[in-house]
Amino acid sequence: MRENGKGAMLCDMRRRPTQSSVEQAAGQYLQEHRGRAAIRPAPRAGRAAERILRPLAKKFGVGVDQLAQYWPEIVGQRLAQWSAPKSIQRNGGVATLVIEARGPAAAVLQAESRRILERVGTYSGGRSPTRLRVIQGSMRASSPVQTGVTSGQARSQNSDQVETSAEARLLSALKRFDKSVKARGGN
Repeated sequence: MRENGKGAMLCDMRRRPTQSSVEQAAGQYLQEHRGRAAIRPAPRAGRAAERILRPLAKKFGVGVDQLAQYWPEIVGQRLAQWSAPKSIQRNGGVATLVIEARGPAAAVLQAESRRILERVGTYSGGRSPTRLRVIQGSMRASSPVQTGVTSGQARSQNSDQVETSAEARLLSALKRFDKSVKARGGN
């Protein structure tokens, strides 16, 4: 203890009081039984989804949604206005890209099939479609062609597009031609 200038006694604060055995035991207990560390936050959903989807994309290839997103770059602006990827059909080891085209664009797409498949392969990687099937739709996006053909006839024309052999496609085309001539009033 020492005096200050006014005659009062000051305590020396530098000296620590001694710890009792109870306080030492309590401190040791707290050190040994500390709570758990804080839990890390959950990983971001985007990263978790990426870890799941990346191997699946490598295994199964791209989907129709991804192809539709880049369709103008794959086929070009002009053909992208008249066509759209519909589905990817997988049968064994063979993948077929099904494209729906409006009007005469189907013939142009069929003629450009090799180039389209190369571009799809460049975009999608290893598991890209190796075949192309073009389905001809109506000229207008919302309604069938208005040349005297009823909507029922247009639906039957679209359903006839599934034939696989050349003879079946030719017969189907001749039947459709005959129906359209009769619908216009010709004999």
